[in-house]
Amino acid sequence: MFSVVLLSLIAVLVVTIYFYIKWKYYTLRGSVPGLEPEFLFGNLRQLGIITSNKELIDSYIHGCEKMQKLYGDIFQFWLGANHFYVFCRPEHAEEIYTHRHIFDRADMRIKTFGLVAENTLIATIGSEYKRHARAILPMLKKHKFVSQTLIITNCVDQLIDIWKQRYENKDDNICTCLVNDNQQLLLDLFTLITFDYDLGNLKRLAKSAISLNRKENFELSEMTNALFTWLNTLKRITINGIPYFINYYLLKFDRKFQNALKILEKHIEKIIIHCQQETDPDMKPINLVASLVSSLQDDENLERLKPEIEKKGISKKELLDELLGLIAAGFDTSSNVISWFIYYVSKKPEIQQKIKEELKQNGIRKETSLDHFDLLNECKYIDCVLKETLRLAPIGLGGFRTLIDDTVIDGVKLCKGDTVLSLMHFMQQDPRNWKLDPTQFIPERFYGTDAPDINHHPFAYSPFGGGHRACAGQELARLELKIIITRLMQFVTFVDTPGNNGGHRQQMAVAPKDLAVEIKFD
Repeated sequence: MFSVVLLSLIAVLVVTIYFYIKWKYYTLRGSVPGLEPEFLFGNLRQLGIITSNKELIDSYIHGCEKMQKLYGDIFQFWLGANHFYVFCRPEHAEEIYTHRHIFDRADMRIKTFGLVAENTLIATIGSEYKRHARAILPMLKKHKFVSQTLIITNCVDQLIDIWKQRYENKDDNICTCLVNDNQQLLLDLFTLITFDYDLGNLKRLAKSAISLNRKENFELSEMTNALFTWLNTLKRITINGIPYFINYYLLKFDRKFQNALKILEKHIEKIIIHCQQETDPDMKPINLVASLVSSLQDDENLERLKPEIEKKGISKKELLDELLGLIAAGFDTSSNVISWFIYYVSKKPEIQQKIKEELKQNGIRKETSLDHFDLLNECKYIDCVLKETLRLAPIGLGGFRTLIDDTVIDGVKLCKGDTVLSLMHFMQQDPRNWKLDPTQFIPERFYGTDAPDINHHPFAYSPFGGGHRACAGQELARLELKIIITRLMQFVTFVDTPGNNGGHRQQMAVAPKDLAVEIKFD
């Protein structure tokens, strides 16, 4: 009798928990239209983004585009258990990005990024955000990296040499692994210029390229393997539909993730020790990691007792999390931008030819040092090609913000605690915002003072987000991307081949699903 009662109580408890979670996380709210979300899946399975086994088969961007066609410019959307009010007009973006006293850090960042690195800039708010920003933001300005452009060009040259070893004068000369190649390039490049630390992935890639067995698997470095485990965990908890507090405890018992975290912390500790040994404490920091190390708190126990507004510097744990977050943010998006650039220009050889002609006209040859910014600044067409790549490439959904006060956007009443999404990628391809066909790759839309789309709505184009929570590293990203594009165009031409079909592969950002080009060496 007792066992029957106990089982009945357990069954009632389970049903109660189910309906509570369904009500709290998976129920349409108010009058804003949207699809009634499924338990654990949100809208992802309904929109064909994931399978019943939670395998990603399409991008979040395609899902939101389907929702916009169904419901118009304002709708509700569930990314797993994460709920957003989505806004699709530049006027909406302007409202969200310019009112920092109402829209601040998205709670989703705590529920996802905060689970794997809780002390990163992206997951902080208020006085804590300002304390971290003082250590990080000054070192991410473009002029801080002028002396390190040689590192960027050397890394690109290494990758070009790898391609020569693989494909020059070979029968099998179609490259289908460029997404991976670009990831290894940006990983090595970013850690070198910001932390003075060589992951060695390009060296391993080169060793694999000279192997007699072209099919030999490329072995990632220990830290890179751990970083990809960390990123895959972040991707999993974003879409698994499980509430934050359950994910929190599941990760504590996730042996693979915990082992990866230990490996990452071990390598980051090496970076810190190397920096402390090489840095003169009386000199100004010369790179990002030096700035962070110089900001370490002298007495963590004392600082811990202070109110947040009075704290100074960052703790050792905060420094570890910031380095991890910066590495993840610094390579993933930029590597995918380069992959999309290659895809787009392989379809339009005339654009590659224009870039090469512009380099010649400005006297930029293979032996020219690219730290000569006056010369690079004259390359306006390359700027337009990069701008068009950032406009058209499906890198991310847009800007997430959580309300810290009630407000109204376009007649929609929003309450404190609601999260909004400014759907940047849709705006950048919405025909209402552009004169030339926005679905086509046309750098000329921005080229010249009378270019057709040069006077677009300022919030119709925001690849790095907007407002005070915009991408902290956008100046560095633009610099390294321009140098990489310039260097590639000095040495190679990308040629379209069968199977070069693009498509979306959802990672942390969106990569081309099918990228297959022939590389010709100039």
